[in-house]
Amino acid sequence: MSKVKVTVLFSTYNGAKTLPRMLDALCACTLSKDEWKIVAVDNNSKDDTSQVLKSYQDRLPLEVYFEPKQGKQYALTQGFRHLEGELVILTDDDVIPEPDWIAQFLDLANEQQQFDIFGGLILPEWEEKPQPWLMEHGHLGILYALNDDLEVGPISAALISGPNSAFRRSILGAGYIVHDGLGPDATVAQFPMGEDTAFALRLEKNGARAFHSQRPKVRHMVRKGYVEEGWVLRRGERYGMGLVIIRPNLFNSKAKIFGLPIGSTLRWLLMAPVSFVLKGFPQSGTRFKLLWAQSVRQGILRQFIKQRFSARSATYAQLGMGK
Repeated sequence: MSKVKVTVLFSTYNGAKTLPRMLDALCACTLSKDEWKIVAVDNNSKDDTSQVLKSYQDRLPLEVYFEPKQGKQYALTQGFRHLEGELVILTDDDVIPEPDWIAQFLDLANEQQQFDIFGGLILPEWEEKPQPWLMEHGHLGILYALNDDLEVGPISAALISGPNSAFRRSILGAGYIVHDGLGPDATVAQFPMGEDTAFALRLEKNGARAFHSQRPKVRHMVRKGYVEEGWVLRRGERYGMGLVIIRPNLFNSKAKIFGLPIGSTLRWLLMAPVSFVLKGFPQSGTRFKLLWAQSVRQGILRQFIKQRFSARSATYAQLGMGK
């Protein structure tokens, strides 16, 4: 009989640069290796990810699977077929966990029996220190999943962060179910973000309760390019796209024109020339806040247009089938 108590699950795409630091940290895990396992899903990587993962299989209780269909949701669906134990830890391929990380999640689940979803502390591991304007005005939780300002105790599942989260296996169901097209996909330049939130919110809607603790701790590797303004603003657009999917209630009652929310559309139009001019100014907090808000609005409109186009295509397809 298997002694596995917990499965650590993550997907990776071109993770060869970050995986060694993550897996080296897991080699220091304080829990006996027969009590846990790792399920890593290679999502059709083009670099040396496969070789890196295989090189650790003699040092870790590591199972490696391959998912050819691009997209994190498909990779994790593959991983869900190989779970063991009472607890599942979902994470990413760019975290550095503390040695007692897994043990702390197990203890937390045992202590908080009335809760089924657990979040842990996420601190930054900066490759390059961000500039002051980003540290002061950037939404670090949205950008890098940092959550050191989150209080310990019961929380909304919307505040559960994907790089450091755990779930009782009994509440998960058959698969990793999120909205189609939500989350990282290497074939799409700009995708709506928030698949981790959507997953946790679905479980909460079904009755699960979430709890946050600072005891299960990881550091999230933030690459040099991820503190540059261009990347940050593209992230804002992805966040806006995800809002339309994850929180449709924000837009259901809004007046619309040609299927687009009027308020967001008018504000985007008014700010478009201002944003163009602002990009020529020196970086500052005020400048960033205005550009960030415009990026989020752009993401909202982009997703509404995308959904409208998809609905129209589906209608045309049905009409064609009916002939």
